[in-house]
Amino acid sequence: MSNNFEPLRSDEVVSVDNSLKILVNHPTFKTHELTEALITLIKNADRIFQADKVDEKMKWGGEGITAQVLRYGANGWQKGKVRISLEFCPDEPEVQKTSTQNQAETNEPESPLDDIRRMQG
Repeated sequence: MSNNFEPLRSDEVVSVDNSLKILVNHPTFKTHELTEALITLIKNADRIFQADKVDEKMKWGGEGITAQVLRYGANGWQKGKVRISLEFCPDEPEVQKTSTQNQAETNEPESPLDDIRRMQG
C-alpha cells in the first residue's frame, strides 16, 4: 500500500472491522459521525482539559489550531494550522473507464488517407 492518503469528505462512509471501531458504536459510519464523537469526547473531558480551554481545543476538529510543522523537504519549521482529518488510501488505484467511442474520437486516423476518403464520401 502506498502513502497516497487523501482526506475524506464529511458525508463519505467508512466501514471497519467490528473489533476496530472507536468512538462510534457501529462499524459503518459517515466521516462526520466520527468527528462529532471526537468533539463530544473533547467537550466532556473536563478532567483532561481545563474547562476554560475546551473551546480552543474544539478547533482541532474544525478550523484547526495554530501550530508549527517540520516537514520533509522544508527549510525548518513552517507556521500554520493543523486539524484532525480522517484520510483514506486505496489498496489499488481506481481505474478510470472511458468509452470506446470517446477513444475513437480522440485518436489519430489509422491512415492519412482516411481523412481524404471521408471528404469524398
